[in-house]
Amino acid sequence: MLNSTVPNWLASLLIMILIGAVWSDIQRHRIPNILSLGGIILGIAAHTWMNGASGLLTGIGGATVGMGIFLPFYLGQGMGAGDVKLMGAAGAFLGPEYALLATGLSLGSGGVLAIVILASRGGLKPLATRYLSTIKCLSVTGKLSYIPPAPGEVATIKFPYAIAIGIGTLATLWWITKL
Repeated sequence: MLNSTVPNWLASLLIMILIGAVWSDIQRHRIPNILSLGGIILGIAAHTWMNGASGLLTGIGGATVGMGIFLPFYLGQGMGAGDVKLMGAAGAFLGPEYALLATGLSLGSGGVLAIVILASRGGLKPLATRYLSTIKCLSVTGKLSYIPPAPGEVATIKFPYAIAIGIGTLATLWWITKL
């Protein structure tokens, strides 16, 4: 048993959802609602079944933490709605405390994956040039000015963020087993 919050059978269901989401995101660059929204409902229902009203709050709290932290990235067009919902599903299974950890680890994993993709496709130099120009503008004018990537620049390429969510969530499940 992982712990009282995430028993093995619940962790197994979450892992199956993550595998399906990663596969779909790699193949189609989409995460089906049956996995993300279905995962949210299943996570909340499982916690409610196990612990009644407090379980309901655990599931809703976890989903809210996961989606709430990812929502600004979606609003800034840095990730898709499916990524936000998938993080909500992971949160619903994990509960709020572990959803916070999984979300942080997913964001960190996503940053590392983005750098690896940029480096492997020659996109680090243009990225550095744009950010150095932003810093120069700030130091000269005192105003922050974001310079977006040029069309076709490597930094504009989308990558399957479900991979990062999977890594962050699996790392969290591993952490839970160590407690």
